[in-house]
Amino acid sequence: MSLAQAVLGCGRWGSFHLWYGSRIGNSVTGWEPEGITEFTQLRETRKNSYLELPQDIRLTTDIEEVSGSDMLIVTVPAQKFRSLCGKLRQIDISTADLILCMKGIEKDTGKRLTEISREEGLEPRSLSVWVGPGHPQQFVADVPSCMIIASENESDSVRIIKLLSSDLIRFYWSRDIIGCEVGAAAKNVIGIAAGILDGLNHSGLKGALMARAPQEVARLVAAMGGDWRSVYGLSHLGDYEATLFSPYSHNRMYGEAVARGSGMESLQLAEGVDTATAVMLLADEYNVEMPITSTVRKIINNEIPAREAIGELFARPEKEEFDDHF
Repeated sequence: MSLAQAVLGCGRWGSFHLWYGSRIGNSVTGWEPEGITEFTQLRETRKNSYLELPQDIRLTTDIEEVSGSDMLIVTVPAQKFRSLCGKLRQIDISTADLILCMKGIEKDTGKRLTEISREEGLEPRSLSVWVGPGHPQQFVADVPSCMIIASENESDSVRIIKLLSSDLIRFYWSRDIIGCEVGAAAKNVIGIAAGILDGLNHSGLKGALMARAPQEVARLVAAMGGDWRSVYGLSHLGDYEATLFSPYSHNRMYGEAVARGSGMESLQLAEGVDTATAVMLLADEYNVEMPITSTVRKIINNEIPAREAIGELFARPEKEEFDDHF
């Protein structure tokens, strides 16, 4: 069954969703606001540095052209989502499954993106998040992956998975929106931490990072009322290979640049920068200790040199690896 699918935000991840929607047989429209140079080039050439789009995909700057869509895939940067909501209120999205594919939390408020959607009065057919491991470069090379759709209504998740599944992506579903949203966003912060280790030539510590980071994120998710097990699933730990080790990971590259004192060209593409601040807002609100996330925030805010920060982490009091609670 062919669906009318719209993708809002046509950068690296958005262009993949355009390509993938066409691949599974949907009628696809991509939208960006006026004045985005990369989108103008995409409209003119039908390709970017990641992929080439089929000719039947429509690209527009008119938000009215996505009104009445069956599916709205949102891939704008997390910090721009609230302003996008104002545009979405002006069109008919009542028949659309609204699927948020960004991995971030609002910097100034600590709000999850689904919370912002509700605050801004959006009323789609359903509201879900789509997270998990994958890079456009690998998908277009036919390298498969597993991803997850999370919605508070299980029947919505199951229905959406049936619409999106293919031989390229195997989907799982979850009812734990809190765990999946927080886990996916926090993963980008840990990606910066991994890059810092690479930049300091301490890559051997990534094993320890992989073991300890999910525990502090799980503590936060549990405190917020989510399911801590989601952190050990596809939304967070399952995405570590693509974020902590991949040469395509902008968060890892950003962390490496910070540690080496080189240029920060990846800043705008590293969602983990703003997310580190947002996660620490939540950590303070819920009284959760998050030493790794706190250290990353201090480093990227130039409060402490990277090498000194690693030394401070190692100077923390010894403790049992697993105690009776998070």
